[in-house]
Amino acid sequence: MPSLSNPATNPLGVALYVEMRKLFDTRSARWLLLFMGISGILAVGLVIVLSIMRHEPLNLSALLVVLALPAGFGTPIIAILSITSDWQHKDVIKFFTLQPRRGVILGAKYLAVGLFALAIMLLASCLALLTVLAISAATGSELIYGEIGANLWLVFCTTTVGAVSGAAVGSAILSTPLAIIFVLFQSFVFDALIGLVAEKATPYLQSGSFAKFLTEGGDILPAITSCTIWIVIPASIGIWRNLKSDI
Repeated sequence: MPSLSNPATNPLGVALYVEMRKLFDTRSARWLLLFMGISGILAVGLVIVLSIMRHEPLNLSALLVVLALPAGFGTPIIAILSITSDWQHKDVIKFFTLQPRRGVILGAKYLAVGLFALAIMLLASCLALLTVLAISAATGSELIYGEIGANLWLVFCTTTVGAVSGAAVGSAILSTPLAIIFVLFQSFVFDALIGLVAEKATPYLQSGSFAKFLTEGGDILPAITSCTIWIVIPASIGIWRNLKSDI
């Protein structure tokens, strides 16, 4: 029976295990995860304190979204680190020596990023639920669930799309600082400024149109163009660069 830990018989599984481990045990990933955790806890704590002071019920659905905001910001950056870090330190030579099929390593990176986004979403959901239940029991505050299903889907879509988009940009640029700057500019500057000049073409060019379509529905054409511009094209360039770039 072939061993699951043998890169010769299970190349994708071994590469996926390595990439998943790198998402959690590298110094940069740990600091970013710590930042995401602290930011989420502080944001949830503030919302809970304000709700109690105003004698308002604790809204689990709203708290889930608040807790997920740092995750939505951090997962694209962690995805970039996953894709580009090896190329920055020439560790890619070691990995390509152990696994010469570059497509296997890149595929494992994309799978690891997707699974990581799912794990972050599940963790945020569990933390929000446990926190609200504990606070509600301790203070006697009323607990409401709100549109929990819709907000769970919102968190899942934004986190996953953000992670995949970050991985696509990272694979195309292959430079950690440049890819992070690009994603931050895309999210916080370009999407805001394009609405001032593009007018009717704005939703076709904004990076958030694809995730917005998944969560809210509407016209599919802006979603297709947004996905093509910000995910498909960078991912295609990234696949070509990862397969052809010299090491």
